[in-house]
Parts: sequence; structure tokens; C-alpha cells
Amino acid sequence: MKPLPCLHTLAVYQTLVPAQLAALKGAAWRRIVPGQGGEYFCQLKLQQRYAEMIARQWAVPACGAGYVVRMILPQRVLAQYDLSSVAYEEHLEYQVPSCELGRLSRHLVGAIELVSVFREHESFSVPRCSQPLMALMN
Repeated sequence: MKPLPCLHTLAVYQTLVPAQLAALKGAAWRRIVPGQGGEYFCQLKLQQRYAEMIARQWAVPACGAGYVVRMILPQRVLAQYDLSSVAYEEHLEYQVPSCELGRLSRHLVGAIELVSVFREHESFSVPRCSQPLMALMN
């Protein structure tokens, strides 16, 4: 039996609006979904807190709800994309062209996980290795 190669992975986070979450659920949590309105890039954030800030400050006012998902990808795959910051070091994000999301999705390690939900008057976060938030979605 051949040993498995050491797979160096990285968790990245994406902020979603309700339509994107519905598309992700329809893809059985196995496809990175593009943004709304024909965006050219998908921003995959290194920090969960930064993705949550975007969900609260942008997605909730614009769409009534915001979600944060965590995905695990090989570092060697993410290294192909630009890593930039919009302000501070904790705001680092990979700029992935939307046309490459299908290819990037094929490298996902496991399913994408819902980690935070934000609505106008409530929010939920799930610690790692606990039950998914789907029960709270209804």
C-alpha cells in the first residue's frame, strides 16, 4: 500500500447572500459559488472574523441575511491566485477569477461548511467540529 502524500491545506472563508447559499445547497455543498451581479472575482478570506464582518455590514443590509462558509483547499492550489489586503493584515483574501471557480471546486477537501448566519436581529456561529447550522436555517 502506498502512503498518502502529505496534503498541506488551508481554511478559507466566503461570505454568501441567500441566493448563493441556495445554490451551494443545490450543489450538495461541493461547489464554490460565484457572487451576485456578474462579479469578476471571488474573494476567499483567510480570516473568519473578516468574512463575518462583511456578512454583517454588507450582506444583511443588502439582502436581509448573510452567511459565512468555510472551505478547505490545498495550499499549492491557492498559491496560484493573488493574495491581497483591502486594509489591514487580517483582511487578506485570495482573488479568484469567477471563471475558475469550477476548477477550484474540484480541489475542495471535503464539503463546504456553513459556520455563521447573520440576520437583521440574530446571528449564529458554530465552533469547529460541532453540528452544522442547517437546523437553524428554517
